[in-house]
Amino acid sequence: MSTQNPWRFRINTFDANTTSSNVKMLSIASDTYAKLKAEQADIAIGSILLFYEPPFFAYRDICQQYDMRVGNYRGTTLSFEQTMDLIPAKLREWEGFIRSVYTEDSPKERAIFPNKRSPFEAGTYEDRLNAIGALYIKLSADPVLMPVSGQVSSFYNSALAARLAQQVDEGSLNQLSDLRENQRLHLSTELMGVLGQLLYIHRNNLEEVDRYFDLSLLREPGIDGISGSVSPNTLVNANTGGHSITADTRFKIYNLSSVFAPLMFGYADTPDSTAFSAAISINPGESVEKTAAELGYNTTNHYLNILNKTAMPADWKIVFL
Repeated sequence: MSTQNPWRFRINTFDANTTSSNVKMLSIASDTYAKLKAEQADIAIGSILLFYEPPFFAYRDICQQYDMRVGNYRGTTLSFEQTMDLIPAKLREWEGFIRSVYTEDSPKERAIFPNKRSPFEAGTYEDRLNAIGALYIKLSADPVLMPVSGQVSSFYNSALAARLAQQVDEGSLNQLSDLRENQRLHLSTELMGVLGQLLYIHRNNLEEVDRYFDLSLLREPGIDGISGSVSPNTLVNANTGGHSITADTRFKIYNLSSVFAPLMFGYADTPDSTAFSAAISINPGESVEKTAAELGYNTTNHYLNILNKTAMPADWKIVFL
């Protein structure tokens, strides 16, 4: 088996240039479609368009559905988070009623709140929801506490409904993300087919082929950077070894996630620490330019860590400018 590099014409340039960017694929594909459409009166070009149009339309439609679902997911996520943010205030109301019946630190009060407020204000959202559900069960068993039991039950049901709505959108996003990637791969194959047919049609003047593609997107220069993935509720270290970092080093940082998973980037004193001296949060599909100092870099904090606090996996990229 040959160990030489593959012949460049065996490499799908459309796939290679859009692996981490559906925005770029949509731009390339839309540009080519518009140029073919403008010349469809030519029988040869019309024939190419006939086969290219369905996979392009499918990809475009999936991207539109995905963007719409992202909006829905952000909305349901915000609604759920706002509901959960009410817990401290609600807890004080419930405690007031309960302690008007059972004095604080009395045996019955301690049975209701064995760990005080910590189960309701710490841990994951699921942990806090479960703590409220457990509180309702305890209160509903005591007839004297039925009034506050109803309040806790109503809040729990409202929070759970918001969480379920968010999870439905989250599941839909995952499915659409998989569909979008499958169609991106299919469309990149079809674009290679378009390129091949245009090369044959214009074989006596190959420069004519250029006008059917946005070459600025297909000729982007190589970049000096690193990339990776971070699992749900996980911290990873961006290994910048091999790069000389100073406080003035500039980065362009990308969140390449295809689902709503904001990522936090910042410097810490160890590669497994979330005690960032400074940090930024970047939403999926967004990028920012920052210096190392703006991310908290100093003589003590020289580990660039990435924190994913969501239940979704995420991808990232850091380019050294």
